[in-house]
Amino acid sequence: MELSIEKKLFNLGKLSRFDVTGMVRLFGLKPYLKDAPFIYPAVGFKGNCINLFKVLQTNLCRYNCFYCSNRQSRKCLRLSFSPYELASLFLHFYKKGWVDGLFLSSAIYPEPNKAQENMYITLNIIRKAGFKGYIHTVILPGVEDYLIKKVAQLSDRLSLNLETVDERYLSKLSPDKKFKNELLEGLKKLSFLNREKPLKGGITTQLVVGVAGETDEETLSLADKLYKRLFIDRVYYSGFTPVKDTPLEGKPACSSLREARLYQADFLLRRYGFKLEELVFDKEGNLYKELDPKLVWAKKHPENFPVEINTAEKEKLLRVPGIGLISCERIIKIRKGKRFRVLEDLRKLGVIVSKARNFITLNGRFYPALKKEVVPLSKEKQLFLWEEL
Repeated sequence: MELSIEKKLFNLGKLSRFDVTGMVRLFGLKPYLKDAPFIYPAVGFKGNCINLFKVLQTNLCRYNCFYCSNRQSRKCLRLSFSPYELASLFLHFYKKGWVDGLFLSSAIYPEPNKAQENMYITLNIIRKAGFKGYIHTVILPGVEDYLIKKVAQLSDRLSLNLETVDERYLSKLSPDKKFKNELLEGLKKLSFLNREKPLKGGITTQLVVGVAGETDEETLSLADKLYKRLFIDRVYYSGFTPVKDTPLEGKPACSSLREARLYQADFLLRRYGFKLEELVFDKEGNLYKELDPKLVWAKKHPENFPVEINTAEKEKLLRVPGIGLISCERIIKIRKGKRFRVLEDLRKLGVIVSKARNFITLNGRFYPALKKEVVPLSKEKQLFLWEEL
């Protein structure tokens, strides 16, 4: 018996959670709708939260990735949307005001071009119906150039998932895919396309973290190269989650804290002017979990501190633990009219004073912590999500 549209939507929406669109999973941002796993609250470009209609076109797949819930050999319910069904559902929820945009992905069946063509037809129906909002479309590995260009014309952002850092580790995740000739080459095509005709949201990729044995240093080294050479807009880090009835079901899940530290280090590379060689790793090549990477760097380089808040240039302010992009801009704006004299002035601007106080002076005065202070987890979350460190 064929399942109802509602049942298909619930199941294919739930399965789409493995494609990362933001950092929501790390801290469980609300509002998640308990009965609507296809509505995903993603962190937007400016820290705002937008609801995406996020679903797979199908979970039928020709590949046997060891970690994937949709792998060909796994016994599970197989479902597909026709382009018309999926487009109609999205437009219904958009008109109700429940979603602001679309994230469209798919498993690969019967082959990449056919699966991507169905996604393209879905997008075409939605655009022709008058929707002008945000669409993020996943490009499947092995898709031909002409089809990528067609999808790009209807999308604000494109992504193609590299999955891991190189061929050695990919062999531990997927027996069917080729890192260099298939995944990386596909991402290069997106990069070239985006430089020819820039997409509003650019291009992104995703790495599965914490199961193949890759180190944080290897992961961030790849990310750094992608930013510099392919002009990727974002690399997303998806912590491994074991799935029942897959070859890796017995492996432990990647900790959310490891994910968080990778994102924080990533922000340092993209937004804070840090170089890869400035990041501090332990002897195994991983970031320190107990401290954020900026704080680790600051402790390793006491010669750069203290920084005088009233006079330091932006680059030095951004190196201070507890000062993020937004609070840095606020400091620079406000100090044009008055001098900062007490820590409370900084706290009001969003600075995490418990982190910053050992690395700054205010009007020449040093305010070291009298005792070891612990930053509340809620503040770590807020700084991470909204200020990006």
